[in-house]
Amino acid sequence: MKLFSALASCVLAATLTSTSVVADDTQLQSAPASLVAELTQMCVEWAQDDEVATDALRQYVLQCVNEELSAGGYVAVTEVDI
Repeated sequence: MKLFSALASCVLAATLTSTSVVADDTQLQSAPASLVAELTQMCVEWAQDDEVATDALRQYVLQCVNEELSAGGYVAVTEVDI
């Protein structure tokens, strides 16, 4: 992903961890639906910036969302609504 993606990931991770919630692998929680929706939209925009082909869009966005969720201490999702 682009530099913007990396910076946004750092900002999101810092925001999520600033609440002093420290999760290990046994304490991961499901992300709120609103967060998943927000990350999905962000990842769709990144996909457009990266000129991802239509047939690869869903997989790209799913991987992107799950990377962001993982950085925030949440469990991965199995699908995204794009």
